Amino acid sequence: MKYENIVLIALLLSVFTGIKADPTSAVADTIRTYTSEEVVISSTKETNSLKSLPGSVSLVTPAQISNMQFNDIKSLSALVPNMFIPDYGSRMSSAVYIRGIGARSSGQTIGMYVDNVPFLDKSTFDFDLTDIQRIEVLRGAQGSLYGRNAMGGIVNIYTLSPFDYQGIRANFKVGNYGQSKANLSLYQKASDKFAYTVGGYYNYNEGFFTNHYTGKKADNLLSGGAKAKLHYRPSKNFKADYTFMYDHAAQGAFPYAFYDKVTQKTDSVNFNDEGSYLRNTYTNSLHLEYTHSKFTLSSTTAYQLLKDDMHMDQDYMPQSIFTLHQQQKQNALTEEVTLKSNTSSNYQWSVGAFAFYDDMTTNSGVQFKEDGIATILQPVFDALTEGNPRAPKIVITDNIINIPGIYKTPKAGGALFHQSTYNNLFVEGLSLTAGLRLDYEKARLDYNTSSAMNLEIQMPGPMASMPFPPVDTALIGKESTGFLQLLPKAAIKYEFNKRNFVYGSVTKGYKAGGYNIQLFADLAQSALREKAMTMSGRPSEPSELSIEDVTMFNPEYTWSYEVGTKNELIKNRLSLDVAVFYMDVKDIQLTQFVESGQGRYIDNAGKAHSFGVEATLSARITNRLNFAANYGYTNATFRNYTTIKDKLDDDGNTVKEKVSYKGNYVPYAPQHTLSLNASYSIPLRCPVLDNIVLAAQYNAAGKIYWTEENDIAQNFYGLLNARVSLRKDNYRLDLWGANLANTGYQAFYFESMGNSFIQKGRPLQFGAEVALRF
Repeated sequence: MKYENIVLIALLLSVFTGIKADPTSAVADTIRTYTSEEVVISSTKETNSLKSLPGSVSLVTPAQISNMQFNDIKSLSALVPNMFIPDYGSRMSSAVYIRGIGARSSGQTIGMYVDNVPFLDKSTFDFDLTDIQRIEVLRGAQGSLYGRNAMGGIVNIYTLSPFDYQGIRANFKVGNYGQSKANLSLYQKASDKFAYTVGGYYNYNEGFFTNHYTGKKADNLLSGGAKAKLHYRPSKNFKADYTFMYDHAAQGAFPYAFYDKVTQKTDSVNFNDEGSYLRNTYTNSLHLEYTHSKFTLSSTTAYQLLKDDMHMDQDYMPQSIFTLHQQQKQNALTEEVTLKSNTSSNYQWSVGAFAFYDDMTTNSGVQFKEDGIATILQPVFDALTEGNPRAPKIVITDNIINIPGIYKTPKAGGALFHQSTYNNLFVEGLSLTAGLRLDYEKARLDYNTSSAMNLEIQMPGPMASMPFPPVDTALIGKESTGFLQLLPKAAIKYEFNKRNFVYGSVTKGYKAGGYNIQLFADLAQSALREKAMTMSGRPSEPSELSIEDVTMFNPEYTWSYEVGTKNELIKNRLSLDVAVFYMDVKDIQLTQFVESGQGRYIDNAGKAHSFGVEATLSARITNRLNFAANYGYTNATFRNYTTIKDKLDDDGNTVKEKVSYKGNYVPYAPQHTLSLNASYSIPLRCPVLDNIVLAAQYNAAGKIYWTEENDIAQNFYGLLNARVSLRKDNYRLDLWGANLANTGYQAFYFESMGNSFIQKGRPLQFGAEVALRF
């Protein structure tokens, strides 16, 4: 969507500004503070209410969102213990780590739902959050109810309903680095049976890091979107909700800078080829729900279209080595039907079925440029005549070598699930929850990639060069595999009273396997080189591994154990939740870069385990002063992980060496997470202000090891944010600041082609925001 179209949406929405709020609205048309007591916390699947769930849950309320710099899913790191979402790369990069378990590239270890609609690919996770009613984060494996890719937890996002709130909501935000953001929404109830929502949003920043090579910002962002929701309530027993969402993002991307491991200094961002990411996402969903005196039947049908376009300077250097141009198109269709008990008896149950079809096509092309040919490809042929000056030389005559590829990776699957909870089992206050899910998935890979290069033979001495036949190669084929999983869960809970209980649980979770399509550029290059050497009379030994052996990775499994307690120590004033967990992980999936640097892939890395503790304290100290603290400790290490690495022997030759990482920390997962949040309200008796709210937030994480070798890490660091909110009736003016101490830290680290690269964290930011409610 172009800038002009986003502005047009905002102008069209502005015609509604003359519509007044319904004075009979269930929620007052003012900027109000919600507490967890006022937030609806039901679920279409769970047999326990969110408050009484025997597991670790974090609930993000509108009051917390209002008081914090809360813009997207990455902001959850500030509120959820042992949850870490680094901010790096592009909006395609949504690596989520919970309790030491995460995924940096394809696949994900958490499930995300927006108004009961699952998002099947983490490429769609990062978008602007507007008009949020609440966010629930369930930590730990959620396999029995949610299945694949929920081994770390679930994020449920719920937006406002026009049956609960009527009126217009408008927010306008500005800040340094050219930041500007606006969203405008209308919530209207046409009758007791019909209500609707329309809205749009716009977000821009000029970028935080400058590309030294071009002199321009490397990470500018322009995003925007629109939404429409129709709600129909023909009777008290039936409801139908249709939702349409469109999200657009266009950004400079991958502001990675060279890092010198010896001096531990980071250079400026400095690459010559384009780095950008463009994404359009369309989501349609229909939710139907029928409520009987004894049960509730619900159905959610959703279709999502993702189209993106990524350009990457894959060497991240000023030399013209090689680039990647990748386009994805995803058509995802999901259907879920749940039947759940709706009585007050001790026995509660839930049964359901889930099906999905995920059709992903990736058009991915690697382009070797002049420096890449000279430094990567040509040396292979030079080595053939090394030490023999009389031998003819094979020389690549191309300035550019293209390796295009089209990869189709459709997935389809289905599941049946059941969960039961029996309360007051044997004695009052004791309950047992048990669940079981049968999950099946079929994955397929259709690949078609090819490449060609031109060579000549240069004879020694004055003799002329001789032509060499063009060398070309193609890899075309199909692969398929399937995964069948049985995912049990059991949890026991004892309530001392309705506000205090202890619990223990054990759950199996898994993350689906699949295929590494980014390996094909390296495979095509190797096939091209082998063919050229064979044609020159110097054949090399072909690999004994098949395409399936090289590209496929297996599912990751975990058994998750947890004991904890939830306590409301002083009613509506003081609560404390504490949990201790242990996760046993098998075939952990790790992101690796191929030796040539031409892409990354998923590799199964033996076994790991993660154990730790987390605590959440929430205190309403006075009617004006609120305080919350979240702390998480995670010890995630490899139990068994051995791999093969290249090393130089005493003669300077490259040899293979077996390396064990047993006992090393799992990379990218912080050992500690900490957030401290406080807000203080000052009531005023003056005509221009009702009150002033002061809010401060301190978020910290670390130590984060970036490699399996544990040879480089980001130490524990913290960021200080603050907000001053001036409020009057339906209006609010906020002055905000983020990273007020201008703390420097590493947001991301990786190694490619023997070089190290870092993306720095965002610097000091400040600005103002106006919120209006009509």
